[in-house]
Amino acid sequence: MVKSLNKNWKEFLFALSGFGPNFLMVLMGAYFTDALNPAALGMNQTEQAIASGVCFIAPAIFPILYAISKAFDGIIDIPFAHIADNLSTKWGRTRPVIAVCFLPMVLAYAMCWLPVGGAEKQMFNTIWIFLWCIVFFSTYTMNLIAFYGSLSTVCCDEPQRLRVSGYKAFFDTISYCLVYALVPLILSGTGLHIDKFALLSLPLMLTMVIPILLIKEGEKYGYPERGGEAPKKISITESLKLTFSNRVFLSWTAVNCCTFFGLQMFLVGMNAMIIGGMGFNGAEMAIANTCAFAPVPVMLYFFNKLKAQKGIRFTYQTCLLAFAVAIMSFFFASTFVTGGNKPVQMIIACVGGVVGSWAIGAFFMMPYMATSQISSVEEQLTGKNHSAMYFAANAVTTSVVGAVSGGLIYESIKNVFTTKGGGFIFAENAADAASKFGVDAAQVFNFGTLSVPFIVCIVCVLGFFLAFTMPKDFAPNVVAKEFKRFDPSLDISRFENEKQPVDRQEVIFVQIGLSILSGFIFGFIWAGMLLRSIKQYTGKGLNLLKWLVGCAIPFGGIFVVVAAHKQLIRAAAERGVTIKDKTVWLVISGLILPLMGVNVVAMAIMQSDLNRIYAKEDAETNGLAV
Repeated sequence: MVKSLNKNWKEFLFALSGFGPNFLMVLMGAYFTDALNPAALGMNQTEQAIASGVCFIAPAIFPILYAISKAFDGIIDIPFAHIADNLSTKWGRTRPVIAVCFLPMVLAYAMCWLPVGGAEKQMFNTIWIFLWCIVFFSTYTMNLIAFYGSLSTVCCDEPQRLRVSGYKAFFDTISYCLVYALVPLILSGTGLHIDKFALLSLPLMLTMVIPILLIKEGEKYGYPERGGEAPKKISITESLKLTFSNRVFLSWTAVNCCTFFGLQMFLVGMNAMIIGGMGFNGAEMAIANTCAFAPVPVMLYFFNKLKAQKGIRFTYQTCLLAFAVAIMSFFFASTFVTGGNKPVQMIIACVGGVVGSWAIGAFFMMPYMATSQISSVEEQLTGKNHSAMYFAANAVTTSVVGAVSGGLIYESIKNVFTTKGGGFIFAENAADAASKFGVDAAQVFNFGTLSVPFIVCIVCVLGFFLAFTMPKDFAPNVVAKEFKRFDPSLDISRFENEKQPVDRQEVIFVQIGLSILSGFIFGFIWAGMLLRSIKQYTGKGLNLLKWLVGCAIPFGGIFVVVAAHKQLIRAAAERGVTIKDKTVWLVISGLILPLMGVNVVAMAIMQSDLNRIYAKEDAETNGLAV
């Protein structure tokens, strides 16, 4: 098979492909329904509505149609995935799908944000948006199915799939940081309303054309491989049967449905819970969301480290429990509980955000990694490649649960209001509810924002218990054994005898990116781990004092990194690896960047040299030519 991602930078760039569409989808999930119907945003004047206090859709009908559009998105993915799996053109099978669906996706997204009927024609807008949502959700998911479906074939092995999935989660993290932490500040600072911001962000969709440029397929490369045979054609019936009878996949899907149900309801209702439920303004909202999303790069890194030690199942279960705890902070920080005590609210919200950040990155990464790993192993065992159908099955199940949680349930309960004295009233906004209750607006609370934390918490706990049905890990040999357990006729000897590839190398520009995204918190962690790794080879190096001197004292890092680098040169020579002396560059970078705290240039130089030792040892361990 022609492996397209034959360079590290191509892995990173390939993972970037979905950034634009995902950013705009996250933006839509976070702000769209509340922008059209700002009932849950409270009495605040907010740019997060298309027009503050104005409802553009029919509140009783829109939740049903919106849920139908999202469910339709999942259903239509099945025939679309079958086409993608069996498409064979002179341009390949992935690139034509993206090329055909790209422009309709961009146009439909723009039309969703334009309720052309105005505030007077709510039913017209409801139908208009419903139709354009069907087009957008279908073309968006088709683009992403084709993109994700290619992951099992463009990657060489499990470590590369893990890296690309990790980078994908890295870019997802950026999307969520921007949408939930930065966008509120931009809107409040500029007075720009969310619909205008969404339309101005449309050029970001262009990242979706990256696979067209990167994937090597089609007539030029002898699709599906240079000089190889065409893939086995699989009927849609057989593909569906293979997918939905795959117990390894089904066990993961059950857990993923719980995750997505809770995550979707949380993301759709987050702004309303913060603005309406807590009474925060744009700046306070940005602080709370920064606590939730800024630590994600660091948490994702440690997720991968814990996963390597304890396996995916255990690590993912800790994420589900962490998210269940974190989501309850939205209730305990609400004005219903705290009475609007801002210091108490901020402490609860920030602590809850940091706890939840442990889970968020994993929720981004796991669907791509688990699904691509399952489909890749199945192809090697059976010779049948229908990876797009697996991602379509993911889309069907998550679309249905997302439609129910973020569409039907949330959109139905967000117009329900209550008071501490009890009673429930369906109203268009808090002022209307206060009038019906005969009390002051400050005594009225949105029942939807109060209910979301409890619903999400319960679903996450359910997912924790369902996770015990998953394999302990998704390494190829483990997945192959699971396939064998359900189909004894399969020959998995190649996986039992095959040495699993080891990948200890760190991608340097990802390390630098993680450092910058986390405000150099990750840089301190990277420095400690790097010095510890060097000590494993040299017997000298890391102790607490040296680490603190290297990270916290201006110019102090020069002496630490120069000494560590010289020790690394000697250790490399003993292992037959030649490393050039880069003392001059280490000193220069330390002089230029004395106030950075962590000299990422010096870290990058030493990490690159350490990676060379890793590469030689891994090649020898895996029986490859050196």
